[in-house]
Amino acid sequence: MKKRMRIFCIIFLILLFLPTFVPAQNERGSIYGLVTDAFTNQPLIGVNIILPGTNYGTATDSEGKFEIKDIPVNTYQIRASIIGYSSGTKTDIVVRSSKPVEVDFKLVEEAIKLGDITVKAGYFSRAPTDIISTRSFGYEEIRRAPGGFEDVIRALSILPGVAQADAGRNDLIVRGGAPSENLYILDGIEIPNINHFGTQGAAGGPLS
Repeated sequence: MKKRMRIFCIIFLILLFLPTFVPAQNERGSIYGLVTDAFTNQPLIGVNIILPGTNYGTATDSEGKFEIKDIPVNTYQIRASIIGYSSGTKTDIVVRSSKPVEVDFKLVEEAIKLGDITVKAGYFSRAPTDIISTRSFGYEEIRRAPGGFEDVIRALSILPGVAQADAGRNDLIVRGGAPSENLYILDGIEIPNINHFGTQGAAGGPLS
């Protein structure tokens, strides 16, 4: 009889305290707050708000406000981060089902740090052995020259110190020299006049 009474008392105590513990497993709360600039107090839009170690997170709205709902009751860390500002982290945030938790952030603006930048030569490179008064052109450079119409002489006429003696002819004046003083070399071969219908004794013509 005493054994049965003891078993009955144990079962009664379990049933008495069971309703206290079972609902606690399903209790949830929420975190809300505001993120602003530390100096201007202006709200920051699109700030990432996360709870490290969990899948819970959100972002601030157009007024800098955020809210994370349906969070299991527990103690968390919360972090706010956005490009251009130093991230902020707050710890020991206790989430309770009885009242939402308010957490505000004031982020400090910081410069974006980039890695080393290496600048390399572009598509058209200059040979280190080129003489200062000599200029070499490739086919692609001539084709892309503005206003050149794929004409060799017209492509040269836009260079500094170079001018056309006549708009209808390819007689070039280079650094004040006469058109007959110019020399054209193609693949190492000297060409006295590279123009179609060139003028005899000169280096110009209507079309190269």
